[in-house]
Amino acid sequence: MAQFALLQFKIKNTFEEWETTFYNAQNPARKMGINSISHGHQSDDPKEVFVLMMLEAKDSWSKFYDENNALVESSGHILDSTKVTYYEN
Repeated sequence: MAQFALLQFKIKNTFEEWETTFYNAQNPARKMGINSISHGHQSDDPKEVFVLMMLEAKDSWSKFYDENNALVESSGHILDSTKVTYYEN
């Protein structure tokens, strides 16, 4: 069964600045079983961001987050604004 996570959160910098760090984090994330499917921002608010990921296991995101908290925060991601919803297929 496929596992997915939809992250919705706010950023404190520009979307382009956030996206640069997001792309730099792709290799470490893949090593932990996370594959990004899509990401973007709200049409009328570029500081409201989403990331859709396919997970090797449901806890892949939480493990990555715990081990890479400083990297996630350095992207401009406002940590306490994060909403994670899990899906499966």
